[in-house]
Amino acid sequence: MHAGLLRAVELFNSGRFAEFQDALDGMTSSTRASSERQFYTLLKNVAEALLQLSDGDEQDAEGMLGAALRKMDEFMPRFRGLNVAALREDMQRLLGELRESRAGQRAEPAPSRLPRLRVLPE
Repeated sequence: MHAGLLRAVELFNSGRFAEFQDALDGMTSSTRASSERQFYTLLKNVAEALLQLSDGDEQDAEGMLGAALRKMDEFMPRFRGLNVAALREDMQRLLGELRESRAGQRAEPAPSRLPRLRVLPE
């Protein structure tokens, strides 16, 4: 796996989403592959949704996560050494929790856990 992407994964999994987005900006501008740029943009959007959630904006986070999930299918089950299927499952769980919270079916608005990026063995 590319060292820059590995560092970005560490940032994401540490909850440093703004820094993660900055790291991906550099990678996005340095690749010529359209699919790679689209994937990095998708990951940046996921990070933005998690930033919105941390600011207490559940409605925007829900919309952004839903949009990201719809775009994730083309990168399944893995892309650039990342387990996209596991990320998708994490996002679906989080989206379900957000919807339950907004519908008053959950007492706790905070997610049980945040999505993680998982590196696959090469």
